[in-house]
Amino acid sequence: MSRVSLRRRFFLHTAVTLVMVMLVSLFVVDYSYRSELERSTDQRLRLHIFNLLSVTEKADQTLLLPPILRNPRFNTLNSGVWAMVLNDDNQPIWQSLSLDDRPVSDFPAQETGSWVLHRQMPGADRFIIMSYRIGWDTPDGLEYYRFVVAETEDTVRKEVIRFRWWLGGGFLLVTLSLLLGQHLVLRSSFRPINTLEQEIARLEQGEQTELQKNYPQELRGVTGNLNALIRKEHEQREKYRASMADLAHSLKTPLSIVKGELKSASGQNDVLQKAILRIDQSIEYQLRRAVISGHSLLYQGTPVAQVLDDLINVLNHAHRDSSVSVITDLQPELNFYGDENDLMEVLGNLLDNAFRYARDEIHIRAKHQEDQLILIVEDDGPGFSDQQAGQIFKRGERLDCQDLGQGIGLSVVFDIVTSYEGYIKAGRSELGGACFTLVFPCKAEDT
Repeated sequence: MSRVSLRRRFFLHTAVTLVMVMLVSLFVVDYSYRSELERSTDQRLRLHIFNLLSVTEKADQTLLLPPILRNPRFNTLNSGVWAMVLNDDNQPIWQSLSLDDRPVSDFPAQETGSWVLHRQMPGADRFIIMSYRIGWDTPDGLEYYRFVVAETEDTVRKEVIRFRWWLGGGFLLVTLSLLLGQHLVLRSSFRPINTLEQEIARLEQGEQTELQKNYPQELRGVTGNLNALIRKEHEQREKYRASMADLAHSLKTPLSIVKGELKSASGQNDVLQKAILRIDQSIEYQLRRAVISGHSLLYQGTPVAQVLDDLINVLNHAHRDSSVSVITDLQPELNFYGDENDLMEVLGNLLDNAFRYARDEIHIRAKHQEDQLILIVEDDGPGFSDQQAGQIFKRGERLDCQDLGQGIGLSVVFDIVTSYEGYIKAGRSELGGACFTLVFPCKAEDT
């Protein structure tokens, strides 16, 4: 779930909440409708009884009701509605034409003037029955009768089913409409974030130097701080470069004076000349490394092939007396996302060593694998043992003590690679010499 986008996560959470709310609302509306339908049925049955009472006449020891009533359903056989009048012994003294047989044999006990609603299933149908007990005042005293009306429950059930179909369809349509509207609203609301992502991508590609769009108030703090951070990083980087240039100038001048004095002095001191040369080389090397080692926040992709071509041309001129040939095998459009000078420093150190120790060939391979940039530099020189490979990146360690140098080149390579959260491995080459494998993280879209 942590890899799901914020917009999709928000949409899923709100969609689940919306569906749950709609389902609860569906249940509440259905329950309310059924309750109202039952109340309506109760009132309708009471009204039927009042209509029967209005047309009832008293006769000797009985009641008289017309055989045909105003409601046609009482006059139609098996219409689903029927009525009857019972005496105090629960014997029918009148029944509607819609009833050809007495559907029930017993009724619950009932007080005079009370209403009783119950359900019975005398046959294939289930009926909702309403009864009302009255006491008719006569010269001989009170005579008790019970008016009973009934309606088949199929009528109510069909109404509920029909209502549920309409309700379900309506709620489904409303839910889908709300989800679509929510999707469109989220798409519109998150558009500034998409714009911010695109601007950051253009910053990485070097197409612009800061965020330029006008963002909503909620994002202005983020974009403003990011612009301030980028400007501050650039300012510090330029200030650092200027300071290093000043330091280089201040150190080079005294060294030039010392070298001039040594040359003019009687007698040449080779030891001092070599020491001054080493100091000069170390100062240039370390100052150049200090200037280029500050990583920028956002990088434009550096073509690996172009950097390699430049380095190979320079090294071919520097080692013009060498017969070493360089063979490259590069995947097309390889990019290194970091400082170009850092890449030149790393490859420059490795290739310079390869040119010095190779006999005939240097092989360079580069490729993207998953989310990594892999560079391999190998030669057919004397190489080194596995034990030496474990010590070679330590500062000051040198396998060859004959040439000038301080044994820091490979340690600088190691520092640069690890600063990019990559790694470097030294080993034996299939050509017989040294093999260096460098792995840098790269952008997922470049793999």
